[in-house]
Amino acid sequence: MPLDIKRDYSAWKKEQEAVLTGLRGKEVWVLFSGGKDSSLSLYFLLAASEEFGFGFEVYAGAFPKHRYTPSDVGRIDSSWKERGVEIQWQDVAKSDDCLEAADNPCIVCQQARKRLLYEAISKKSADLNNLVLVTGYSLWDLVSYSLEYLMGGIYTHPDREEIQRNRKRFMETGERFYPIFKMDGGYTIYRPLLRYNNQDVIHIIERASIPTISIPCRYARFRPKRILESYYKSMRLRFDYDRVVDFASECLGLPSMSEYLSRSKKYFLKRGK
Repeated sequence: MPLDIKRDYSAWKKEQEAVLTGLRGKEVWVLFSGGKDSSLSLYFLLAASEEFGFGFEVYAGAFPKHRYTPSDVGRIDSSWKERGVEIQWQDVAKSDDCLEAADNPCIVCQQARKRLLYEAISKKSADLNNLVLVTGYSLWDLVSYSLEYLMGGIYTHPDREEIQRNRKRFMETGERFYPIFKMDGGYTIYRPLLRYNNQDVIHIIERASIPTISIPCRYARFRPKRILESYYKSMRLRFDYDRVVDFASECLGLPSMSEYLSRSKKYFLKRGK
C-alpha cells in the first residue's frame, strides 16, 4: 500500500477501530456493486481484515444487465482476485426489459437486489445473530435523502399525495444515517463510509487504482440522489456528517436508532426501496 494511501487508511481505521475490533469471529458479508462507494468499502475492509483478524465474503448482484457487461465484470473480478478477494457474483434472473416497462425502474432494480440477498442468506442458513452486512453508503447519500424529503415531503403542497409517500420513504431510508447498529435479536448493519464526501472517495479510488464499473446506468435520472449529486459536484460542496444528522433529527424528524431496532429481521432484507 503506497504511503499516501496508508495515511487514508490509518485515518479511516482510527475512526472505525471499535467496530473493526468487534468483527473478529463474525460472519461478515460485504455487499458489492462495483461502484465507487462499495469498492472503497471493500478496499478498506480488506486491509482491516488482515490487521484485525476477521474474514469476510463478498456478494455482488450483476443487475441491471446493461451495466454489467462480461468485459467489465471480468476486469473487476480479476483485479480483486489479484488482491486475494473472491467475489461471488449472484445472477439476477431478469432482463432489463422489466425495467423498461416500469414507472420507476430503480425501485424494480432495488427489489431484485434485495430478493437476491435474502435468498443468498436463506440458502446458506446464515446465523443472523452473528451476521454483519457491510454496505457502501457515503455522506452524499445522506444529504440527498434529507433534501429529497425536504422538497418532496415538507415543502410540498399539503394536498399532494406525495407527502405521505415521501414521509414513508424517509422513514425507510433513515436507518442509513447510522454507521452501525445491531437489530434486536438479528444481524448487524455496518456502513463504513458515512463520513466520506464523494470527492474523498474518488480521490482514494484513483490513487489506489481500484477498479469500478465503467458503464453509467441509463436509468440514473429516476434516482433523485444522482440528480442532486451533479449539483454538489458543480458547486464543489463538502458536507459534515454530524451536522447532516443533527439537521435530519431536529428538523426533519429522523427516527432514533431505537425505532429501527424493533423492526423484524426480514424488514431490511425484503424491503424494496
